Amino acid sequence: MDHYIPKRRVPVTLWSNDRERAEGHVFLDLDPSGNSHQTVLAKLNEASRFLPVAVGPQGLIQLYNKSRLVRVTTGPDVLQSDVFNRGFLPWREEEAEVWLSDETSVSGRVWMPLERPTQRISDFMNQRGWEFFVLLTGRDVQLVSSAAVARMALSESAEAPLDLPDSRIAGLKWPDPSMFAMGLMEGRA
Repeated sequence: MDHYIPKRRVPVTLWSNDRERAEGHVFLDLDPSGNSHQTVLAKLNEASRFLPVAVGPQGLIQLYNKSRLVRVTTGPDVLQSDVFNRGFLPWREEEAEVWLSDETSVSGRVWMPLERPTQRISDFMNQRGWEFFVLLTGRDVQLVSSAAVARMALSESAEAPLDLPDSRIAGLKWPDPSMFAMGLMEGRA
């Protein structure tokens, strides 16, 4: 039995944990009112486990388990508004290099909507769970699975040098260890 629901096709490339690359089309929901439309990021972050993808010249449907996907990119002619929607809420971009579970790395700017002005990228990543997030790499938009991130190098710093001893500890005058051996420091707290 065929079930027809109005959709539009968007060309994508999928990379999986085992370094397999697949090209096809994902189906995005059309908004009958014309006010808004679904994005590829929203489609990836739906609660459903499998992503239907039309593959090959006949457009045969294959279901990809989203938990096995590492990242997704769209075709060169796809509008950024079809990939993700910046919306009207505050957002920020942070430089990062991301190492993935398939032993590849991608550098770019992590786009993150801000839930509060002091939000750090570590806060954003810890809130993602299994969701995909946006990594802007020059002209490309990479949709990266949070679950596939093995490590992330950030441009932000701790705002304090980590190689210097804490100023409170450095200010203390430590006794000479030989004083203990001679019994001169016994009983002192």
